[in-house]
Amino acid sequence: MARGLFLSVLMAAVASCATAPADFTFIRGSFTPGRQPDGNSVMLPTPIGYIVVDTGRHREHADRIIDEARANHASVAAIINTHWHLDHISGNIVLQEAFPAAVYSNRPALEEALSGFLARGAESNRQRIADPSLDPAQREEARIDLATVEAGAKLYPTISIEKGRMITVGGRSLEAHVAQAASAGDLWLYDPAAELVIAGDLVTLPAPFLDTACPNNWRAELDAMAMKSFTRLAPGHGRMMTRADVTLYRDAFAAFLDCSSGSTAAESCADQWAKAVTPLLDEASGDAGQAQVYARYYVENVLRKPEAKPAWCKA
Repeated sequence: MARGLFLSVLMAAVASCATAPADFTFIRGSFTPGRQPDGNSVMLPTPIGYIVVDTGRHREHADRIIDEARANHASVAAIINTHWHLDHISGNIVLQEAFPAAVYSNRPALEEALSGFLARGAESNRQRIADPSLDPAQREEARIDLATVEAGAKLYPTISIEKGRMITVGGRSLEAHVAQAASAGDLWLYDPAAELVIAGDLVTLPAPFLDTACPNNWRAELDAMAMKSFTRLAPGHGRMMTRADVTLYRDAFAAFLDCSSGSTAAESCADQWAKAVTPLLDEASGDAGQAQVYARYYVENVLRKPEAKPAWCKA
């Protein structure tokens, strides 16, 4: 009797494992020298289709998401953009051609970017495209980004997330946290069922990408993430991280800001960063030398230039 009950329970468990979807799928973005990057994407299965967090820049990245969904006989029910950078949002257009997905993002931040930072980038790309001496591969990259910005209305969310709230799709609930850190309108997500944080560009390798950032706000958001009971974190760029990895990154980020705020040589601050994060790097995200180059650039051109700080950054 007991043996029969045990076998019944075991068979039920095996059947459940065979039919239940994975808790998430991580689609690694590209970071290739000479080519614009794609941010990472995360696909969270629900009974009514996937929640896709960030959609990349290039068509082939978006196609990987579509192929993954179709391979599992599923659709995409919702898209969540962690922020408006083109390497995280451009694929929305391709995905929505394939699936009638709802889109969640911070609309005011996107509108401000389309009339400001992205508009300036579009004008620069028009000039680059017109330059006959431009490398053909770089011209194609410029055309891709220009086309996305010119189709900007297609990037607007159906649901704007402007303060922290729960997002529930197909019974799967995520905590959405809103910040002004890597951009004027970041979302980072916590999935308590999967013990997963999806950080967007609040965690990036080989360096923190500070072009549109408020560094002290960014530091505060890393501290807030650390309060969550997560075991894994999906960064905006780089490999999946454990909790210990995130602690290393958070400490390295704080030390990098502290070093940059003083009189230590920029090269030394960059060397410190590169040495600290070397255990987090892999072939796809770059080596310590690349980490040092990026870090030094941001010390010299952002962190030590008050005029580079966005107008909305008061910290």
